Amino acid sequence: MPSHSFYLQQDEASRLKTILEGTGAGTWEWNVQTGETIFNERWAEIIGYSLEELQPVSIDTWMKHAHPDDLALSEQKLTAHFRGDSEYYECEARMRHRDGYWVWVRDYGRLVSRTLEGEPEWISGTHIEISSSKQYEQRLEQIKAEQQQTIQRFEKMASLLPGVVFQFEIRPDGTMTFPYASAGIERVYGVTPEQALADGTIVFQAIHPEDRGFVEQTINHSKKSGENWVCEYRVINEGVVSWVLGRSKPEFKPDGTVIWHGAILDITSQKTLEEELRQTSTTDDLTGAANRRRFTEVLSWEFERLKRNGAGYAVVLFDFDWFKRVNDHYGHHVGDLVLRETAHRIKNELRTGDTLGRIGGEEFAVLLPQCDENSARQFAERLRRSVEQLRFIGFDELRGTITCGVAISDRTDEKPSQILVRADQAMYRGKAQGRNQVVVFDYKDQASG
Repeated sequence: MPSHSFYLQQDEASRLKTILEGTGAGTWEWNVQTGETIFNERWAEIIGYSLEELQPVSIDTWMKHAHPDDLALSEQKLTAHFRGDSEYYECEARMRHRDGYWVWVRDYGRLVSRTLEGEPEWISGTHIEISSSKQYEQRLEQIKAEQQQTIQRFEKMASLLPGVVFQFEIRPDGTMTFPYASAGIERVYGVTPEQALADGTIVFQAIHPEDRGFVEQTINHSKKSGENWVCEYRVINEGVVSWVLGRSKPEFKPDGTVIWHGAILDITSQKTLEEELRQTSTTDDLTGAANRRRFTEVLSWEFERLKRNGAGYAVVLFDFDWFKRVNDHYGHHVGDLVLRETAHRIKNELRTGDTLGRIGGEEFAVLLPQCDENSARQFAERLRRSVEQLRFIGFDELRGTITCGVAISDRTDEKPSQILVRADQAMYRGKAQGRNQVVVFDYKDQASG
């Protein structure tokens, strides 16, 4: 009869499989010595095939579909990893899709065994499609290149640019004026060239209040140092906030007057793409929660604050009870609906500064800065009740419950992840006690267990 540890291992394997499926990652295993490879179905789906259609698979399957230019980089990084130069193998590469186009993937892997002679043997890893992120990056680089070309053209020729071409003057008595401003100043700042000529301060009134002091500091620095003025800031025109980039060169007159000659460009589209790219890299697409990488990053910040000044925090870790039954009975699209609606409901319970993260699959965590054990327990109980009361349009009979594990920060921790381990242990104690409940980690329980 299988031992208790066998069942625990099976349960752990099942959990890991569910987490991987939830992230949409392909998985691979490769025996470096024999060439044997093992792919999961998602690995094949990324390039438009079923796993059966790719059979028999080997390392040649990867080499056949990968872009030749990226194969060389992959081999370099693998060699470095095998030498022990890096803890993990990581590479971005293009793969030929069944329909003929290229898809981008990010490969993560780690050597898990060596031969008796010390040679690399088995390496395993994940395969995640990042085509959309790459498109954003390429578009962002294109915009930056176009912007740089525009600035270079301005420096070579005194011609009008999109935005504002200007001369800005500060006199010894402190008065300001724009001796010249192109017609674009009205579109950007909402003032005419004539108004800017009569009173330069009117332009500053259009600068976002949160940025105005910073802009004035950069101008004063340029005036004192003689360095070029370069500044990104926000302006408000008719209630619309836009981002601009200003560049100019100061000229110092004998009477103490300083005149800056330059241009101001609208970079709102670039800033929008940067924000979209940031969201893509830090946010879970399905639920809008922070992804695991982002959550771990925020947790590390709180861990450092704890070490510096003792600012404690709490983590509430939870997942859905019997979630596999929801997927099996209603389908994955309904399971996605449950995750999405639940995440939306939980966000309404968060304070400013709290972070909701999707750790994997149906498992979530909430980071609560400056929160003690009692407050964290109360928060977790509110979450549990809120999810229990959640109803789903079109599926009136569907009910969901969660089991929450609560853990409090500990200054003796050596790693940020230790609080997650404690919260996970508390959550699984709740699972063992019947689910749909909140359990706070107790060191006494750990000792007795």
